[in-house]
Amino acid sequence: MLLVINMRSIQKLDMRIMGYITMFEKLTKTESLDFLENKGQLVFFVKENSAKKAAGKQGSNIKRLSHLLKKKVKIIELNEDPKKFVQSLIFPLEPSSIELKEGKLVLSFRTSEERARIIGRNGSNLEFLNKLLENHHKLSLKVVS
Repeated sequence: MLLVINMRSIQKLDMRIMGYITMFEKLTKTESLDFLENKGQLVFFVKENSAKKAAGKQGSNIKRLSHLLKKKVKIIELNEDPKKFVQSLIFPLEPSSIELKEGKLVLSFRTSEERARIIGRNGSNLEFLNKLLENHHKLSLKVVS
């Protein structure tokens, strides 16, 4: 087992995870800066403005990778601006506003359906988003209507 420091977190890499990262990088021709596995979903973090290249035309690279690995794949652009980082995290949803207030990013949405998708069943999506935002920007997320 290999211990690697990726961006701002320490993560144990086993052969399975190293295989995921290698396959991602070879298929997309894009460097993975960070990796996370969450509830059967593989999340790859790439440099700013690299997500389109990694996804391929009409998402062909993501579809192929997802088919090969038999897991859902998500690509997120790392960004120093927390607002842009959150937009990348919740894509394709677009909040009506994002405001930074007292160490929290406050998102508001036009519809309750969008809000529900962000929060997730029993708050699981919101918990995952908060964990990522805390790791990369030391902020928390709040969703309002």
